[in-house]
Amino acid sequence: MQEIEFPQSVTEKVKFILNAEVEEQGVQVLVKKQRKMEISAYNQFFNCTIEHDISFEDIGKSGVAFNKAEIFLLPEEYPAFFFTLSEHDIPFPPQYRQWCQSNPHIISVCLESVEPPEHFAERLADALQIFDI
Repeated sequence: MQEIEFPQSVTEKVKFILNAEVEEQGVQVLVKKQRKMEISAYNQFFNCTIEHDISFEDIGKSGVAFNKAEIFLLPEEYPAFFFTLSEHDIPFPPQYRQWCQSNPHIISVCLESVEPPEHFAERLADALQIFDI
C-alpha cells in the first residue's frame, strides 16, 4: 500500500470539528484533546487532566481512513455519551467497533472505525460536547 500524505483540508476539518490541536506524522494525524476531571474515590476527590488518544491514519484516495480514539469518562457519563454517539445523524459505518474498560471510578471507551475522518470526528465531537470537553 502506497503511503499518501493526509490532505491538509481533512486535517484542518478534523481540527475544527474537534476544537483541538493536531499533529501530522506522515500518514497519521494525532489529535490532542484534553479533559479536566474530578474523580471521586473513597470519599476523596482527585482533580486531574487526562489526554484522550485520538488518531486518523492511512487515508486512501477514497477519503476513508482508519480512525481510533480512547476517551475517558466518569461512570455516570457513559450512558449519555453512548446515546449521543449511537443517535447521531451520521450512522456507524459497517467497520466500527467499540469496547470499554472500567473500574469503579473511570471508564475508558475505545472506538475504531473505517470511514471518512470528518464523520468520525463529527460523531465524537457531538458526544464529547455534552460534557463540554
